[in-house]
Amino acid sequence: MAHENLFRAAVPDATGTARLKGLEGGVEVLRDGLGIPHVRARTVHDVFFAQGFVHAQDRLWQMDLDRRRAAGRAAEWLGRGALSLDVFARRLGLVAAGRADYDALGAGARAVLDAYAAGVNAFIETARALPAEMALLGAAPEPWRPWDSAAVLKIRHVLMGSMDLKLWRARIARALGPRAAVLLGSPHGREDTLIVPVGARGVWSAPALAFGEDGADGSNNWAVHGSRTASGKPLLAGDPHRMLEVPNVYCQIHIACPAFDAVGLSMPGVPGLSHFGHNGSVAWCITHAMADAQDLFVERFDSGLRFELRGEWLPSVRREERIRVSGEAPAPVDITVTAHGPIVFGDPATGTAIALRWTGTDAPNRSLDAVLPMLEARSVGEMDEAMRPWVDPCNNFVTADVHGQVAYLHRGRVPVRSRANAWAPVAGRTGEHDWRGDVPFENLPRLRDPETGFIVTANNRVCDDSYPHYLGMDYSAPGRARRILERLGAIERATAEDMISIHADRVSIASRAIVEAVARIRPTDGRLRDARETLVAWNGSMDPDAVAPSLYAAIRDEIAGALLEREPLARLAENPFPEEPYPIPPRARIRSALPRLLGADPSLLGVASWDEVVGEALGRAVDGLESALGPDPSAWRWSRLHVTQTAHPLSGSFPEAAAVLDPPAVPVGGDADTVLASSAVAGLGVQHASVARYVFDLGDWDRSGWVIPLGSSGHSASPHYADQAPAWRSVCVHPMTYSWERVEVEAEARQMLEPR
Repeated sequence: MAHENLFRAAVPDATGTARLKGLEGGVEVLRDGLGIPHVRARTVHDVFFAQGFVHAQDRLWQMDLDRRRAAGRAAEWLGRGALSLDVFARRLGLVAAGRADYDALGAGARAVLDAYAAGVNAFIETARALPAEMALLGAAPEPWRPWDSAAVLKIRHVLMGSMDLKLWRARIARALGPRAAVLLGSPHGREDTLIVPVGARGVWSAPALAFGEDGADGSNNWAVHGSRTASGKPLLAGDPHRMLEVPNVYCQIHIACPAFDAVGLSMPGVPGLSHFGHNGSVAWCITHAMADAQDLFVERFDSGLRFELRGEWLPSVRREERIRVSGEAPAPVDITVTAHGPIVFGDPATGTAIALRWTGTDAPNRSLDAVLPMLEARSVGEMDEAMRPWVDPCNNFVTADVHGQVAYLHRGRVPVRSRANAWAPVAGRTGEHDWRGDVPFENLPRLRDPETGFIVTANNRVCDDSYPHYLGMDYSAPGRARRILERLGAIERATAEDMISIHADRVSIASRAIVEAVARIRPTDGRLRDARETLVAWNGSMDPDAVAPSLYAAIRDEIAGALLEREPLARLAENPFPEEPYPIPPRARIRSALPRLLGADPSLLGVASWDEVVGEALGRAVDGLESALGPDPSAWRWSRLHVTQTAHPLSGSFPEAAAVLDPPAVPVGGDADTVLASSAVAGLGVQHASVARYVFDLGDWDRSGWVIPLGSSGHSASPHYADQAPAWRSVCVHPMTYSWERVEVEAEARQMLEPR
């Protein structure tokens, strides 16, 4: 390959001694057999400096790309495909918001960000070679600024909010009217499994208008009290589900100094371990709480681009910027800001446009004030208090400590406002939908040591309607949470190995509705009759070597396709919000909602009977499987269809380098509805999945384990670029080595960072 030497030369040397400007003392970095850095420093400043250094050492290209995405500059490298997100980021002003966050932080948090940025820049200044991607682009990294970390945190979470579901409901109402919007955009009548109290059931009732079943993003986590474990100490486990990326969104790290000794999963570009980790006293992890922290306001403008608010016409803030696009002329972007936030969809010159108000940008965000207190907490009570400044993202924050407690906290800022805001974009001019403060920190949902002996969250509904504040309504369907509860309820003396077996659970509760619908039809064609019998006899487990999962997934997808070909759902093909970054296609939305929709009157969806459309879908599915996998049904294994689709951001621009940049595809089990979550926005492959798995064993920290889909290094020529993929595919974990005695014995590389 023409670029082989370039990629090999870009792998940093993680041995010897590096003399760096900005260190207060010496820092030791030991790397284990997976290339994971274990950092030991003498001061708080130096440990965060070293975290910035090793993050840049392993993931500088990824960090710089995320920073560019936050700044609306990714199209300079990635071309037109990145333009819609660049426009969105420019309109939100994420870098300016990050700077405002930094200025509002306490002195301790600013010192953390300063030290981290200094470490990143020390690597940039002293690196023998920069990442190969930068050489391909003819680019060089700009100095890292402390507030860049806050901006990276924002771009990583802004698209995980409720905005896209509100746009989807507005799209349904515009195309099909309010009756269809209630049917397609509401879980009315759905029985959900609650987080608080554990495993309770709550039924959605009018006017619950929400839809959170797309399956694109989600996570699982659970805590088991010591009364139900073999060691008598708690276990904490789970896995975040996000887009599979190259490199992976998280990286593993161990950071220690006299103030704390912590190991966990970090986000390149951001100091600390804000989502998953333990510090020897407390372990913590998150799932997305699906809280409603984003509102869309329809603003009315006059010819002078003033906006109306409570009977007054007020001046908007306006400016124009230009976005450089690789291979094309610069693209202009108009930026208009009202009292409700920046205009993100539509053109104010037409008289109306939509503004976004998001907790992550509408005021200085002090979430990063929590970084150091988290690492220093010594109990779940102290950890709860450490979350007081946290704003975004809202999380189901589950913790356990060595004293035996397990706890749940709904962390993050949730605005108080009209429940009508949950449905779709609301009128901005009246003021009746404006925010009226926040849910008080003391009143956020919590649990401590529940009688069940465990806590489970899987993006499921948090509380029923007796909770006095509106948190959100776009929760995931309850199947994953119910399955985890079933599994935990059957274990009396749980071990870390039991937790890993739950990671691997592939039983789809959602599949039952589809299988029951197929069981009602009576095909005369022999091929279809055999396919029906295979599906009816299936146990619902999405096993990679089984044929039934392929049939089930293909039929479900074809039902959605058949519905969208008919009136009235065919009208959903038109998207009235063309500026939306990464919109989820209607087929994926309908496919996800099918287990619930199959109980509805089919005539509302343009279908004479469900048997008609299910029979049609069965024929299409069998034809499609024959075309893709051959005429022999025994060859239609799920593992041949359900394969990871991971591509490096530059492999399309540099196809001659794609063989090195793109990691190997691997087949996996599960689907969007199983605990072992894996799904695609389009087709039956895998674009979303577990981006990490972890088990924290508080009885013996060295019995803890973890794995990520690829590897610790972002350098494609490194042996650690994708060396964790086999364990990830097999749903195994590697040891999460914590004791320094073991770290010393198992270290395969050692580097000293010394002051210059």
